Amino acid sequence: MAQTSIITGQYVRIQQTAATVFQRLMAWVIDGFIISITTVILAAMTNTLSDVVSSDVMKVFAIAILLLEALYPFFMETLNNGQSVGKMAAGIRVVCLDGTKPSLSAFFIRWLTLPIDMFLGLAFIIFTKNSQRIGDLGAGTAVVRRSKSKEPEILKSLYYVSHNYQPTYPEANTLTMRQVATIEKVLNMEHNLRRDTYMARLSWKLSNILSLPVTADNEKFLITLYNDFQYYATKVV
Repeated sequence: MAQTSIITGQYVRIQQTAATVFQRLMAWVIDGFIISITTVILAAMTNTLSDVVSSDVMKVFAIAILLLEALYPFFMETLNNGQSVGKMAAGIRVVCLDGTKPSLSAFFIRWLTLPIDMFLGLAFIIFTKNSQRIGDLGAGTAVVRRSKSKEPEILKSLYYVSHNYQPTYPEANTLTMRQVATIEKVLNMEHNLRRDTYMARLSWKLSNILSLPVTADNEKFLITLYNDFQYYATKVV
């Protein structure tokens, strides 16, 4: 089973287990079934309306159905933390290689390359290092197994890429061990709306305590504070 070991831009080593081919095929089958059933139901509803609406309206309905089918993977993964219904059932999700949530553009790239991956994706998943299909390679993402624990370990341990590491926030030196433990606990939470809410609250609170500007990327801010604290805590004077 493929293991992904990555040192992020914030100098954190992350271990992730790539989804198996079976898990990905299972997700595709389930999603395909959902799309098919939805299409049949919508088509039946449209057929019922054919006697009371014009042919032009029927064409609009038909186009709308096709768009729903095509956009299902993109919208589901974007709005549901990297998981379609099939991926939820298979216990897998889409993440960036550094373990963070992919951006809208990354999800779009994965969706845009789906037609190519229908023919070549399986070969790339089998033979690439991180089990990435073409869309994953282009978007910088991977499909990994979702941890079954309530608090998956995202921050396994800290490694500095070079001895010239420069901290971003000198104020991190004033953090207490309790505050650092809270940061780590929140970052280790399972990726969902609850985690995002906690990160936003914690980032806002720490920004106020340390008199730092509020940033848009709460996760990056917390990881940077965590790393900077470790830098100061282990620095040899």
